[in-house]
Amino acid sequence: MSNDANKSIFSYAYELDKSSPLLTFVNVDQVLLKNLDCIVCLESAADLLGYTNGGFRHQITVYSEKDFHKPYIHCILVDDLSKVPFITHKGIKVSPIEVAINDMLERDTTDVEVLYETFAHYYFLNNESYNGLNIPRKLEKKANHFKEEGALFYEQ
Repeated sequence: MSNDANKSIFSYAYELDKSSPLLTFVNVDQVLLKNLDCIVCLESAADLLGYTNGGFRHQITVYSEKDFHKPYIHCILVDDLSKVPFITHKGIKVSPIEVAINDMLERDTTDVEVLYETFAHYYFLNNESYNGLNIPRKLEKKANHFKEEGALFYEQ
């Protein structure tokens, strides 16, 4: 990151494109990912899709076939991006929330607060249900913990 190390992701994006004085996760992602072939994933997908309370990330995590070597973008390399499921949200390719949840559960480095918030938002946005989530058997125990806590998240 060299000279950019002391800048926030928002100030860096604003310097790249000053046309949007009010930067949101969507604006930042649109500016930083412009013309890059990638899919926003994990916590970054949850943020972008509105399943978190807007926590601050120091970088955007994406699936990509190559590392872009750009400040504030963390690339997780995949062999074939065309095999990675995505939706388009406000012009940005992003993992569907169901995929992002499974991917977050799979990783030991996932921010657990993001998992709590994501499960809570999912639960309440889906009429107090987790229908639609297809959790792999190997992740069920971990997911059940977050499902229980997610259902109680806003009651605490």
